[in-house]
Amino acid sequence: MPPIDTAAALLELEPKWLQPFDVVDPFHGTHLEGFLALKPDHRYGALALLQVDGAPVPQRIFATPKLHYPFDRQGTFHFPPVQRVRIYEKLDGTNVCAYRYRDAAGTPRTTYKLRLHPVLRNGTWGPFLDMWRRMLERHPGIADLPERNGCSLSFELYGAENPHLVLYDVPLACALLFGVDEHGGVIPPADLVAPGVPNAPLLADLDAGDDPVARYAALRTSLESGLGKLDDGKLSGAEGAVWYVTPRAGGTVLFKCKPESVEAIHWAGGINKAAVEATCWNLLETADVLDYEGLAPLLLEEYSQDELDRFRRHIDDTIRAVNVALAFRRRVLEEYERVGVPLEENKALVMRALSTRFPRDQMKKVHSIIASRPRR
Repeated sequence: MPPIDTAAALLELEPKWLQPFDVVDPFHGTHLEGFLALKPDHRYGALALLQVDGAPVPQRIFATPKLHYPFDRQGTFHFPPVQRVRIYEKLDGTNVCAYRYRDAAGTPRTTYKLRLHPVLRNGTWGPFLDMWRRMLERHPGIADLPERNGCSLSFELYGAENPHLVLYDVPLACALLFGVDEHGGVIPPADLVAPGVPNAPLLADLDAGDDPVARYAALRTSLESGLGKLDDGKLSGAEGAVWYVTPRAGGTVLFKCKPESVEAIHWAGGINKAAVEATCWNLLETADVLDYEGLAPLLLEEYSQDELDRFRRHIDDTIRAVNVALAFRRRVLEEYERVGVPLEENKALVMRALSTRFPRDQMKKVHSIIASRPRR
C-alpha cells in the first residue's frame, strides 16, 4: 500500500487532505516521516507518523483541533443540549502541542509540534523552538504531562516577545489549554493533572439552567468593553474566549467567541478582515515567506474560492501590510544590533542613536519592538 494510502486509512481522510513531512525531532534527534492532516475538523494538524529513523512504525497522533463558532453564516446558533459550560480566555499566540510517539524499539518519546508542522522549529519570524525551551525550563513538569495524563496536551505560547494581534504586558508565557485523547476527543483543563503549570484564565462557569445564546451575547459585550486599540494597530485586552461545552450526551465540544468589533470587521460582502490578518500571522509560524499562494489554502478552511477571488485585492492588501510590518521590525532589530548596547543597560543612549535612523513619530514603535524582542 502506498504511504499516503496508509496515512489516509490511519486518519480516515481522503489523500487530498494530507501533506507529507520529513523532519528531525529537535528534542530527540530522531527522523520522522509521515503525513499531516489539513482538514479543518478534529483531525486538523493530526499526524499519521509512518516511519521513525527509517523503520516502519505507523501510528496516529491527534493534535489541536480546529475551533469553530457556535453559529452558522446566517447567525443561527447550534449549541447542543448543554449540561455544563466552562469558559476560558482565548489567548493570542502560537499553539504548541505536546505529544508522544513510539520509536522503532517501542520506546515512547515526548516532543512538541506547531499547529501545521510535525515538530517545533525556529522560523524567520519567530524562534518558536527557543522560546518553548525557555518555557520548559520555567515549567519542567510539562515534559511529564503527556505520560501522566495519557494524552496529548495543547498549550498557547504567548506574550510581547511572540506578537500576534493582541499585545501582552508579559514578555513570554505559556498556558495549558486542554488535552486530546487517542480518538481526538478533548479533555478540559479541569480534568487534567498538571501541578505548577498555568491554565488559561477561567472567565465563567455555566450549567444547564443558563441560556447559552444569551450568555454568549453577554460575553461578547463584556469582551468588547475590555478591548483597546493601540497606536500600532494591535489590540489590548482579551482576543476572545473558548467555550468548553459538555453536552448532555457527554464529551466536550469547543466553540470560540470573539468581541463584536473583531467579528464585525468584514469587507463589504463577507470575508473577515481580522481573520485574514490573524491567518497571516499563523502562516508565519511555519513559513518563511508570506504570500497569497501560501495563505490561500488556510483561508479556504473558512471561505470559498469564490469569496477569495472576490476579495483578492483586500487579501493582497492585508498580506502587503503584514509584510511591511515585518520588514520594519526586521530593520529596527538590525539597527539595534548595530548600536551594540543592550537597551536594558543604557536606554537613553540606544534610543538617541536610533533617533538618527528613524523619524520621531516612529520612535515609540521602535522602542516597543526592541523591548519585546525575543531572547534567544
